[in-house]
Amino acid sequence: MASLGTIGVQPVRTVSSRLIPVQIREYRPSITFSMCAILLICSVLLGGGTRGGFLSDAILELIAIPVLLMSLSSLIVLPVWRNRSRSDLRRVLTFCCAIALLPLIQLVPLPPWIWTNLPGREQVVTVFNLIGAQTLWMPISVSPHATWLSFLALLPPMAIFCATIQLSYRERRALSLVILSMGVTSVFVGLTQVAEGPASLLRFFNITNTTEAVGFFANRNHFAALLYAVLLFAAVWAIELGFKIKSWTDLKNLEAGKVAALLAIFLFFIIIIAGEAMARSRAGLALTIAALLAVFALSLKDRRTASGAKTDKIILAAIILAVVLAMQFAVYRILDRFGTDPLESARIVFAHNTITAAKAFMPFGSGSGTFVPVYQMFEQPNDTFANIYVNHAHNDFLELWLETGVLGPLLVCLFLIWLGFTALKVWPRSAANMSSFDCTLARAATVIIVLLLVHSVVDYPMRTEAIMAVFAVCCALLIEPVGAAEEGVKFAASLERYLVQRKASPKPGTPAVSPEPSLVSPTGPARQAEGVVPRPPQSGPRWGAEIDWPEEWRDSGEQNRQSNAKSDTSGSAKVDPEH
Repeated sequence: MASLGTIGVQPVRTVSSRLIPVQIREYRPSITFSMCAILLICSVLLGGGTRGGFLSDAILELIAIPVLLMSLSSLIVLPVWRNRSRSDLRRVLTFCCAIALLPLIQLVPLPPWIWTNLPGREQVVTVFNLIGAQTLWMPISVSPHATWLSFLALLPPMAIFCATIQLSYRERRALSLVILSMGVTSVFVGLTQVAEGPASLLRFFNITNTTEAVGFFANRNHFAALLYAVLLFAAVWAIELGFKIKSWTDLKNLEAGKVAALLAIFLFFIIIIAGEAMARSRAGLALTIAALLAVFALSLKDRRTASGAKTDKIILAAIILAVVLAMQFAVYRILDRFGTDPLESARIVFAHNTITAAKAFMPFGSGSGTFVPVYQMFEQPNDTFANIYVNHAHNDFLELWLETGVLGPLLVCLFLIWLGFTALKVWPRSAANMSSFDCTLARAATVIIVLLLVHSVVDYPMRTEAIMAVFAVCCALLIEPVGAAEEGVKFAASLERYLVQRKASPKPGTPAVSPEPSLVSPTGPARQAEGVVPRPPQSGPRWGAEIDWPEEWRDSGEQNRQSNAKSDTSGSAKVDPEH
């Protein structure tokens, strides 16, 4: 059995070793990339819920734990902590630690004489006095269970961020393809949901939008947020392929593979825009228009555009064609969506009550994840709406203010300052160690971050694990790779050397040509002047002399040798192909 197994496996290994050169096989996907990609896929598949506590969230958080531990262990052993040039990385990781510590600080038990004097705890103290119970040690959070769930929800995005900053530029490009594949899959799931109606088995949440496409999400707005983020990643690949083709008029230099790939990206645009139309999210449609304008800006900003590649015109034509084709399928549904909306006035009420509650719990907040019970304490009877359950403030910044007090808005301000300085480095010019493709990918990441922040003003997209995972990837794309910055350059150089060697090597079946002979010859200057290249001396009997060849083969071989001898004596140069 062992020999049979060896026979079955050995040819496969031999063929793979011949077809794939050693230089390329050395750059196979790393374990960090594989685990990060798996966690990213699981985040989109399982992280579409709008609140914590789902079984899918628990499974996702368990998957994130080994990825986070592996990423942190590899970061600790890296010498970046002693490198002064990577002070930006130290600041970013310190900021991540502050985000993770914020809910943990709110869970620290405090003695009664401290927490009873905190703002907003009067009702809790009143309950203890009514039942005659002794006051216990209590944390800052008014609902420790909800705060624990909020802390656990940070594990997947933190793991993805810590893993992505360690990926090379080549692996980051591959990770963007993972996001593209999940976006297309979500669109097809959403279109199937619309086709099957409200009773579709592909609607994975009980409380969801039953008449719109939601993909793997519970809310159409969050599905739309994923799609406009995916649209920008697709635009980066379209710009790169447009530059590779350069001109559509030069038919001789057009390559079928590149043209097919570019047409596939254009079809991808149509699919994504059609998915946005079927989701019927007003904020999503508005931000999709902004994303399309940003796509055109990305193509204009590419530094290779000035070299003659008209990628901006190709991208503009693709955008117009995609919008025209996609709008035909859902124009009536979109117009109906922009009619009266009962939540339009409700959002104003939600914001007013949230601000009132946030002021009451200043400066420490009520605790992460405690919006629902705290909001119900300040909700007035005339502020209620029929069949509407307020699970979020529909404004992430106000909700963050309520739950974290002054610390949450302070962290947001620090993040916006970092984003502004990083965008000023990425947009005006390309970094010296980044290719145009990677620089365009980083610029697209800044646009996605801004769009998600704007979307958070009227909704809560980053309260889902899936959007937080995409947000974490975009933030990591703005940071120089840690420990693997030169890997992409090495891979490109190795691939270029391999292609040059393959082009220079003769094709199978063609006789090898001897190199130009040296001017030094053992036969003397007279033979050199005649241009005759001497045959190297034979070291032993001629190959095949002991084999019983057919007579007709021997006759033809003898005739060839005689003709070669005559040509040698005539003074013409002859090179024996056997030597």
